[in-house]
Amino acid sequence: MTTVSAPQSLQYSTATSAARKDLVGGLLKFQLWGRIGWLDVKRRYRRTVIGPFWSSIALAVYTIAVGAVGAGLWHQNIHDYLPYLSSGMIVWTMISMIIIESCNLFILGHALLRNVSFEYSALAYALVWRNLIIFTHNLVIYVLIILLLKPQLFNPVALIALPGLALDLANGVWIALLGGMLCLRFRDVQPLVQTAIQILMLVTPIFWTPDSLAGTRRAIFVGLNPIYRMIDVVRAPLLGEVPEPSSYLFLIGLTIVGWAVTYVIFRKFRPRISYWS
Repeated sequence: MTTVSAPQSLQYSTATSAARKDLVGGLLKFQLWGRIGWLDVKRRYRRTVIGPFWSSIALAVYTIAVGAVGAGLWHQNIHDYLPYLSSGMIVWTMISMIIIESCNLFILGHALLRNVSFEYSALAYALVWRNLIIFTHNLVIYVLIILLLKPQLFNPVALIALPGLALDLANGVWIALLGGMLCLRFRDVQPLVQTAIQILMLVTPIFWTPDSLAGTRRAIFVGLNPIYRMIDVVRAPLLGEVPEPSSYLFLIGLTIVGWAVTYVIFRKFRPRISYWS
């Protein structure tokens, strides 16, 4: 029978307390991470006239160009396909940017990590908040397309997107925190993440519909694809549909498992983050 020595038990308790205080304390300091996220957006578009709407314009041009071609390739009605594509793209952009930017979460702030004592989780909250701000700007693309092509989609069903968006953001925080630690410790992870994002964009139902693979072995790219589930809970309500219950169950399970794994890793390696940076 093995026993845990008093110093080891004390060290474990201290690490658990520090990790918990970091996550909870960082969340409560919403003025800090809210300000950081907002300033990051402003700094990106400093000395521009329309600020973050430049990214929205670029996304709109891309969506319309791909939508015009895609509607012909997949024999879709442009009035149905463009709303589908635009709603999927704005959610995909938010999720993919959270994943990509998580790789630099602790790398870019190395000077701050070494000289200032603060909750590391605040950086993850700020990253997700920043991308939520950009998401609201990109939402204008969807609104304009709907106004022009399918105004009947403006109905109360769209409000169901809010709990889905909340689930996406909850997952976004642990993804940012976990990705930040992995990329800080193992610098080879970042190019792997960037490659994976390019592949995920193609195998996730963004340009094509999930029904395209129904009844085939390739349907695994839909059923077991977490990115699809994260998109579905927001996109479906924007298209006047109720998301699949399986998407909510999948994301709730992903949230629980993702946070559990991230908490264990964060608790163990949190003291080393400033040394790795």
